[in-house]
Amino acid sequence: MSQFFIGCLFLVASGISFADSAGKPAERWLDRKGEGFFWYKEEAEPEEIEEVKKPEPKPAPVAKSKPESAPEGPPPLSSAWIRENMQHYLDAAIDNPTPENITVFLYIQRYAMDKSFAFMDASQDATVGHSMFDEINRRPTATFANRKLDDLATDNHKAVISDISQNTGLFFFMDGTENSVIQSSIIDMLTRNYEFDVVKIAIEQLPPELQDKDIKFDSGHAKQLGITTTPAIALLRPDGTFDVISQAPVSYTDLQKRILVGAKRLGVISEKDFNSTRPIANIDKTLYFDLKKVSQTSSVPIQAKDLIKAFNGGS
Repeated sequence: MSQFFIGCLFLVASGISFADSAGKPAERWLDRKGEGFFWYKEEAEPEEIEEVKKPEPKPAPVAKSKPESAPEGPPPLSSAWIRENMQHYLDAAIDNPTPENITVFLYIQRYAMDKSFAFMDASQDATVGHSMFDEINRRPTATFANRKLDDLATDNHKAVISDISQNTGLFFFMDGTENSVIQSSIIDMLTRNYEFDVVKIAIEQLPPELQDKDIKFDSGHAKQLGITTTPAIALLRPDGTFDVISQAPVSYTDLQKRILVGAKRLGVISEKDFNSTRPIANIDKTLYFDLKKVSQTSSVPIQAKDLIKAFNGGS
């Protein structure tokens, strides 16, 4: 019996061993006797696997904005630079008059004066003999030429005012003040010299010494012509068109000049007639500017050569 039992156990052990051999090598009980009764073994808890934390993505570096560069000013010691900074150096020299502050101001001042002299010399080079810029073409410096020009202007002055007196008349508004009385005598002188038709109009009651004069009383003419102060003088054309040339006392010479201006504004004389009474030669010669000669495609200011070309009619 004991041998049979032992043999059965051997067969069973062999089967177990065979069955396990398909998966892994057979393990004998004898090899596990140290584990205690009924092969009691406490399973070890699986070790917790620490989660590997993924590194948080670093924020992209913020691009540092480049500091805005300060606007460039004008070149040092240029005219624009001197105009902008001269006062600062002067203030520093006055508030803190150290040798250095005073010296730098004096240097800038001298440099600016030298630039001015250079400009003056260059202007003279461009002006002398130029038909448009040389002022002696209009008013000669020679005494004999000046005298002849003055005599010509005087003759033309008399002739033009005589023509005006034949085509216009004067309204003279007055009151009883001394200014009006003196102005009335100047009007009488003008009438004797140029035979102007003059109507004297009193805007208020006159003193007895003036009542025997040929003076009319205002019947609305002053309001119609916009007269607000006296003495006042208005120049009229035959069709009734008028031009107020004075609302204050004027001298005899000034009165003649105002008559010329009023006649030009009324169209009684032309611009050429008016200029002939002035002691200036070549006054009718004016600049000619042709805009078509200026390039319009450039974004920079008009080039000097283009302006010169335009002022010279493109030549």
